[in-house]
Amino acid sequence: MNDQANAQEVLEVEADGQLALNLPEAVEADIKDYYWVNQSREIINAQQDLDLTERRLIFSLVSLVQPDDEEFKTFTVSIKELANLIGVEGKSFYERVEKAIDSLQSKQLKLSHDNTRQKITWVQSATYKDGEGRVTIKLSEDLAPFFRNLKRAYTKFRLKNVLKLKSEYNWRLYEVLKEREFRKERIIKVNELRHLLNIPDDKYKMLKHLRELIDRAQTELEEKTDILFTYDIHKRVGRSVESFIFRIHKNTKNMNNDQEVANYDAETLLQLLVENGIHRKKAVQLAKAYHPFYIEENVRHVRAMSTGQTIRNMAGYIVKAIEENYANSLFDTPIDDAMFGLELRNVEQGLEESTAADVETLDAIVANFKSMLARLATSDASVDRLQAIADERDAMLLEALTSIQKKRKTLRKPPLLFEDLAGDPYLKPIYEKWEEAQYPF
Repeated sequence: MNDQANAQEVLEVEADGQLALNLPEAVEADIKDYYWVNQSREIINAQQDLDLTERRLIFSLVSLVQPDDEEFKTFTVSIKELANLIGVEGKSFYERVEKAIDSLQSKQLKLSHDNTRQKITWVQSATYKDGEGRVTIKLSEDLAPFFRNLKRAYTKFRLKNVLKLKSEYNWRLYEVLKEREFRKERIIKVNELRHLLNIPDDKYKMLKHLRELIDRAQTELEEKTDILFTYDIHKRVGRSVESFIFRIHKNTKNMNNDQEVANYDAETLLQLLVENGIHRKKAVQLAKAYHPFYIEENVRHVRAMSTGQTIRNMAGYIVKAIEENYANSLFDTPIDDAMFGLELRNVEQGLEESTAADVETLDAIVANFKSMLARLATSDASVDRLQAIADERDAMLLEALTSIQKKRKTLRKPPLLFEDLAGDPYLKPIYEKWEEAQYPF
């Protein structure tokens, strides 16, 4: 039996001749609004016929899927908690959530490529546990290539950026622009925009009405999400507008508020370790290997022991305390919580991405000076002139590295490590100079 068949609900005949429902193995899920939504660009650029409740529900479930997952998991969620998350209120929230799931089992996502058209339902199966207020949901297996095992060309955003949007049009425009955030602009033809936003043919037919829709989205995205945009007419054909150009910017006023802190979430745990001098990579290893309460108790134990005395290598002592359980913590087995593991991977991935971006900033400075020195080397520039430029490069790199470390500290992120730069012959000595000078940050 293949993996897909294993994941589905099956009716089996028991020894007494009765039919029994064999449910798929499911992960108990507690969805947080700061989880990441990862999706391929094919999904973003496909037409989607979902109302706002359906959209909130399906992408809350999608936030449980990781881009490096090797299989499409089945999740069990509390209907009450799911209703609270997606804004379904009132006494009939059970029925309304079930109705939305029913709709997702019948609505189709339509994908086109060359001369091929594919139609996929969003939800493959849903099993309700009467009396428990829970539902076990399996997303359509055909969606798997667009949400998991993603290697490149996918877009990510935190769930909270879209859950509070009041219009499916605003949500879809957010996704369409977020996909091109790295390019800082996107040109969209009017008919393409209508297609992507799934605007009915009889609505917003006049340009002024379409612009009113875009203006409302512009206001709400700036108020609630991590991006904002401006737009203008890009091209006219005769008196008609053929396309708009959207210019996309980071919404800095919302950037620092995009992570809600849950009790003992992965970010808090890693910050606890890093603040006590433990390197980022070692902190991640410890977070994966030990229960959060176990780590906290051992850190607190060492800090209490150190009161009134000097421990020369506090970080090393804390690591040893954790590995040998100096605090005699009873939480001496790793946390059995798939969602905490998901959080940890999200935080780890975010750290990797921010580290790569910071290293790229330093690399750009090096590349600029390399080009300058290469041009001067073919001219009559003196050795002193070349050395002066090299000194200017080093000073600029030291200043940039200090600025990066200050920013990371402000954002409560671990500093760049020597290992992050050690592979670059130019950046390695700069980091050593920076450490020797003990630059404040």
